[in-house]
Amino acid sequence: MPIQLFSQMNLRKDKANALLIHLNYQAQMPFANMASRFGFSNMVGAGFDYKLKNWTIGVSGGFLFGNKVKGDVIAAIRTSDGFIINTDGVPVDVLLYERGWKTGLEFGRLVSFKKPNPNSGLLFKLGLGYMQHKITINSNVKQMPQLDKTYRKGYDRLTGGFYLSQFIGYMYLDPKKYINFYVGIEFHEGFTKGYRPWQFDINAPDKKSRIDGMAAIKVGWIIPAYRKEKVEQFYYN
Repeated sequence: MPIQLFSQMNLRKDKANALLIHLNYQAQMPFANMASRFGFSNMVGAGFDYKLKNWTIGVSGGFLFGNKVKGDVIAAIRTSDGFIINTDGVPVDVLLYERGWKTGLEFGRLVSFKKPNPNSGLLFKLGLGYMQHKITINSNVKQMPQLDKTYRKGYDRLTGGFYLSQFIGYMYLDPKKYINFYVGIEFHEGFTKGYRPWQFDINAPDKKSRIDGMAAIKVGWIIPAYRKEKVEQFYYN
C-alpha cells in the first residue's frame, strides 16, 4: 500500500506555490483622452493569482468611481443658475459622476531576494482585459422625465474597449502568514470607443476611437493559501 508523506514548508527558505487572493485600492490620475473627460478617480477591486515559485498568473477586476467630470454634458437643459426644473417646478441641483469597471488577466514575475524571504520581492505584472466607463447623472427619475433611463443614455458617453496594464511594485508574504501585501505603481492604456449612437448635447454620435489612460498608486491585501509539498512515496505490505 502506498503512503505519501508531506513536509511543513519553511516559508523563510522555500519558494512556495500558492493561491493568492487579494483585495486592492487604486488612487488614479487620468492621461491621454481620459484626462479630457475626467479628473482624479478611485478604484476598488479584487482578484486572485496562482503563484508558481517566481511566476504568477491570475484574474482581477475593479469598480471605478470619481466625482470629477470635466465639461457639463447636460448644460443645455439647466437654468441660468445651473439647476434643472423638476415636474413640481422646483429647481434641483443635478450632479455628474464618473463610474466604470474593468476585468482581465494578469501575468507576473517575482524577483525575490534572500531577505526577508524568497517569496517576497519586486513584482512585475502585465495585464490584458476589458474596461468600460461612463458619466452617471444623479437625479430623481420620477421627478426628472428629461433625464429618465432612456434620455440619460443620450448624455452618459458610455465608452468601452480592451486595455493593457503594467504594474511594478513590492510584494511581501509573511513567513508567519499574518501580514501579506503589495504596493506599487500601475498604468492602464485603454483602446476604447463610444457606444452610444447619438449624444444629445453635441447633436452627433459619440463613436470616436480613444486612448483612455490611467496612472495609479495601487495597494493590496493578500490572503495566501499554500500548497503542501510531497516528500516521498513508499510502499509496504
